[in-house]
Amino acid sequence: GNPKPSVSWIKGETVVKETAR
Repeated sequence: GNPKPSVSWIKGETVVKETAR
């Protein structure tokens, strides 16, 4: 899968999440 830059509202910072598991 492609990593997408997402904003984690829990930490309030930009993180990269793997869409593939």
